[in-house]
Amino acid sequence: MAYQSMLLLALLFLTTTSLAHCYIINGTTIAAVQITGTVFCTVSGNPLPGVSSPGIAGINVGVRCNGGTTDIAQALTNSAGFFSVALNLLDGLLFDPSHCVVYIKLPVAGCALLPPTGSLQAVPVLIGVVQSVVGAVANLACGLLVHVV
Repeated sequence: MAYQSMLLLALLFLTTTSLAHCYIINGTTIAAVQITGTVFCTVSGNPLPGVSSPGIAGINVGVRCNGGTTDIAQALTNSAGFFSVALNLLDGLLFDPSHCVVYIKLPVAGCALLPPTGSLQAVPVLIGVVQSVVGAVANLACGLLVHVV
């Protein structure tokens, strides 16, 4: 009888806590997240209006959440400065984009215009949700980068 009570308690715990930690958008449970963006060789790392700015290749871009100091995902920028970070939420990863930042540690080789110390950080912004073979995927874009000392 004690075994059945423990099993029932464990099942109750699992069913109530798993939904509380899911990333849900408009009633759709999100299975994966993709964050994309481009890092430009400008003073801020953002594109300049009306000016063609080059992207920066080979930069490590990380995603950190809840004020953490450990990246939960990383990607390298390609030759145009573009990056795409993928997170699989089915593995139990807790994700809330309002508590996460895209993070680039400074200095960055290949762009003397960026500040020499600190980091560039941006909050990811939801673009939309698409269905895929893994389930619903939330597509987010890197917001405006801000220099943080």
